[in-house]
Amino acid sequence: MRHLSLIVLFYFTLFLQNGFSQETKADRKLKKKTERKARDKYLGAGFGIFKMSAKDQATSPLLYSGTGAIGNLQYLVHSEELIETFDLSFGGGNMRTNKNDHSGLTRGSEYGIYFDFRFQYLMKVLKFAHNKVIWYLGPGFDFTNYSRINSKYGNSLYNYEYMTGVGLSSGIEFPFGYKSKDCRFLGMNFHRCDRDLRLSWQFFIPVIGAIYRPGYVTITNFSNPDEPVFDSENLHAGIFKYLQISSRVELYYILHNGNMLKLSYVWEYHQYNPGYNKVQGAINGIYFSFVFKFNNVK
Repeated sequence: MRHLSLIVLFYFTLFLQNGFSQETKADRKLKKKTERKARDKYLGAGFGIFKMSAKDQATSPLLYSGTGAIGNLQYLVHSEELIETFDLSFGGGNMRTNKNDHSGLTRGSEYGIYFDFRFQYLMKVLKFAHNKVIWYLGPGFDFTNYSRINSKYGNSLYNYEYMTGVGLSSGIEFPFGYKSKDCRFLGMNFHRCDRDLRLSWQFFIPVIGAIYRPGYVTITNFSNPDEPVFDSENLHAGIFKYLQISSRVELYYILHNGNMLKLSYVWEYHQYNPGYNKVQGAINGIYFSFVFKFNNVK
């Protein structure tokens, strides 16, 4: 009887432990679901200006630079624990060199095109500065295209580089704000409403990537039946095969209805040197965005 009691007690203990572990697992599942629902979801659209510079030794040793227009679309999932972004940027503009051409009459000019798609998944690492600043870290994926058209070079006017890579993303956020206040300016009374703001900085650098450059430059509508549309010999992949650094600083002005106004400054630099036809390029620009919140989380 004593042994039977011990056996019953043993199985009853296992039953309780199993029940509690199942409850804990269910609680964790419910907690994750609640966290996912609590994340804010936004869609942003922006427009601005940028400066684009390039030195492509496949066509010219000269530095070309100029200004153009840039557009941006972004899907953003945001919480204190996680930031997830799908970001699409595109732009174009005229670039010129400060050197005269061979005739000494006019300066050379070309048209530059920029396209970039990026996905970043950032997770909170720690909070510092009295828990006012949050540091995020995670993976990222990027696809970028730079194209240049220079009519001065006749049958070698078109050049480009396509770059895609998986790498490291990092971000820092600083939420802040100000309280409502009555103030007076130029003899007039004003009431300043309370407002929340957020300053964000994100950084990306590809680690494993591939770059595609043409074997030789050509005109845009040129067709060579002996030359394939895609030549695998012009595709180069590996670890740090090319250098690309991307930085973005964003200031969010959060409205009371959950929508936001955003001011962004973006800077990117890339370089590829296979031992010949080295190419370098950079962009820096500023754009303004309307950011619409489309879930009901407050």
